[in-house]
Amino acid sequence: MADLSRLEYLVGKDAMDRIKQKHVLICGVGGVGSFVAEGLCRSGLGRVTLLDYDRVEPSNLNRQLMTDKDNIGMSKVQALKERLEQISDTEVQTMEMFVGEGFVLPERYDYVVDCIDTLSGKFALVKACHEQDIPVISSLGSARRLRPEKITLTTLDKTRNDPLAKAFRNLVKKENYRHRIEVVYPDTPAMKTTVVQEGDTNKERYPLGSAIFMVGSVGLYIAYVVFDRLIREDKK
Repeated sequence: MADLSRLEYLVGKDAMDRIKQKHVLICGVGGVGSFVAEGLCRSGLGRVTLLDYDRVEPSNLNRQLMTDKDNIGMSKVQALKERLEQISDTEVQTMEMFVGEGFVLPERYDYVVDCIDTLSGKFALVKACHEQDIPVISSLGSARRLRPEKITLTTLDKTRNDPLAKAFRNLVKKENYRHRIEVVYPDTPAMKTTVVQEGDTNKERYPLGSAIFMVGSVGLYIAYVVFDRLIREDKK
C-alpha cells in the first residue's frame, strides 16, 4: 500500500479520506496530462480515467512521464496506466479514443482536466462538461516556452501572450458560447519557431518545441488546483 503519511501531515486525514472517494477524467495524457495524472495519483486520488488515442513516439521522451525507450509504439494511456499502478493505489481506467464534435461523457466525474491539443476537441469536451455541470479546467499553450514562470489560473477571456488561447477565444466567439472557461497557462510570450521543414500542415511545417520544465510545471499546477478543490468541497 502506498504510504501517503507525508501528505496527510499537511492536509489531514479527513482530506485524504475525501480524495480517495473522487474520480477524475484526464483527456490528453501527453506532456501536461501525464504530470496531472501522476500528481493526483501520488496524492491519493481514488480513481482516474485516462483518455487519449495516441501512441508513444521517440519525440515524447523529453517530456512525457510514462515514456521510455522500451515502450515506443505503445498506447499512451496503457503506458501511463502501468506506471501509475506501480507508484500508487489509484484505480486506473483507460479510454483509447479521440474527442470530437458531439462528444458525450461516458459517466459522471468529480472533475475533468482538458489537456487536448486540438481546438475542436477542447471545445467539445468543455461543452460536454458544462452541459452536465461537471467542473472542468483546460490547459492552454505550454509549447514554445522554456522557463517555468508566471503560470496562471484564470478564465479564457482574460488570457494573453498565448497563440493557442487566442485561437480558442476566436472559436468560442464564433460559436457565440457564453459560458466561462477556466484555464491554466503560462502568461509569458511564446518563443519564435526557428525550425521550418516540409509538410502539408502548419503543424508539420512549423514543429512546436516543448520542454519538460514548462509542461511539467503546468501539469503539476493543475493537479494542485484539482486536488485542493476536491479535498475542500465538502467544507463549502
